[in-house]
Amino acid sequence: MKKFISGVIVGALLFAGTSVFADSVGLIGQKVQGLFTIEKSGVKVADAVIINGSAYAPVRAVADATGSELKVEGKKIIMSDSSNKTVDINGEEVNVGIRIKYLQDQIRSYQESISSDKTLIEENQKNKDSVTSEGSKEIFQFTIDNLQKRINETQVKIDAANKEITALQAQVTALEK
Repeated sequence: MKKFISGVIVGALLFAGTSVFADSVGLIGQKVQGLFTIEKSGVKVADAVIINGSAYAPVRAVADATGSELKVEGKKIIMSDSSNKTVDINGEEVNVGIRIKYLQDQIRSYQESISSDKTLIEENQKNKDSVTSEGSKEIFQFTIDNLQKRINETQVKIDAANKEITALQAQVTALEK
């Protein structure tokens, strides 16, 4: 009788141990149900697989896209938000993440403005080429020159914003050391 009870207990322990192990490797052997593309601001970041209704994506790609710092310590992946860092700019504490996002949004807006101005230059050039009156040609050329001037001024703003982003990132790097 003791052997029978011992056998039941050992069997129960073995069975329970197998089910615990199965839970820890639950995704191994599971069927991939789909593939999603992860985008940030219209730019592809990575692909995520869908398993049992959940999306699984590469952590490093997602961390890079969100501006998070990523560390691997043993079997832990640690993501930290670099956007909480503040730096002193002209005596004012500035949240780096928020400022960089603001500058990136400005750059995007400036680039859209440049694209629109280039389209207007093309249209004015076509109109200039199609008219015969010298006065009309001068008006179109004046408009083209002003649009080109505005493009150049906007490009200077983009360059300044990129320079500020680089400076902010350098300050954060210096603080981390």
